[in-house]
Amino acid sequence: MTHPRRLLSLAPNVSMILFALGADDLVVGRTRHCPLSIQNYLDVWGCAGPEAASRLRSWETLPDLGAWPNTDPGRAAQLEPDTVLVSATGTFNTHDAGMFNVEPAALINFDTRTLTDLDRQIVRIGEIVGKTEAAIAVVERLAARRKKALARQAPPVRRPTVLFEYCVCIKYDPDPTRRFANPGRFVMAGGHLAPEMIQLVGGTPLFTQPGDAVAWTDFKEITEVQPDIILAFDCDGCPNALNHPVETRPGWSDLQAVTGDTVYRPAKNIANPNLCYPEALAELVDLVAAWDRSQIR
Repeated sequence: MTHPRRLLSLAPNVSMILFALGADDLVVGRTRHCPLSIQNYLDVWGCAGPEAASRLRSWETLPDLGAWPNTDPGRAAQLEPDTVLVSATGTFNTHDAGMFNVEPAALINFDTRTLTDLDRQIVRIGEIVGKTEAAIAVVERLAARRKKALARQAPPVRRPTVLFEYCVCIKYDPDPTRRFANPGRFVMAGGHLAPEMIQLVGGTPLFTQPGDAVAWTDFKEITEVQPDIILAFDCDGCPNALNHPVETRPGWSDLQAVTGDTVYRPAKNIANPNLCYPEALAELVDLVAAWDRSQIR
């Protein structure tokens, strides 16, 4: 198998994996979010040190090609990549590959939605860059961290139903100030890793199941199911999440999660399929434990 020599990493979770595998020297371009994601990986996994700091500085000096899907394909093509790695919902075609001036087989997308998908993504990237054994080791370390996070958990009194609200924006715009939200009507229930993570901690995910991406959810549906827990996540710093707190939305104050004070604002994104998910899982364990304690007051 021929391994790439000039690789574009157009997704932060891909860059985390490449960094963990020590494949930095192959990367010639990245997104604006990749260095921060790598820093998060270093913090969560306790990998700080002079060598890691030096490698991170190298990533910071790489050309910033913007955030997918708003990457500048012209600038990317000027870097003469032989392989482009992306992690996004959906599939890509010959036209997408042509924008980067690579063959269709050289544009590889990882539509990662479950923990098994993530393990396969890690191993596949390891195969692509010639570091299969290192990739298998990363998968094993992730499994050990997941097991450690779950070992802290006591079984809840019953399985709580959980709404993971990922976003409230009906109209998306790259500029957060131009986004539009109407959470009195619709919210986005998060998918990807979130449903599986909720199941792991003893909960029942609402509106999305393992393997789903997202689900736009009508408020009427939420009132019908009356979630035990609402996880109101601030989607990537979107101001709409802060401008529309759950407790102040029309009609939402009657939900049992609101009256029972079991609306939580997780700091970590349980949907994000990256190497830091065990940290989000540990936080989710604590939040479900807090709900459990509220049931036996």
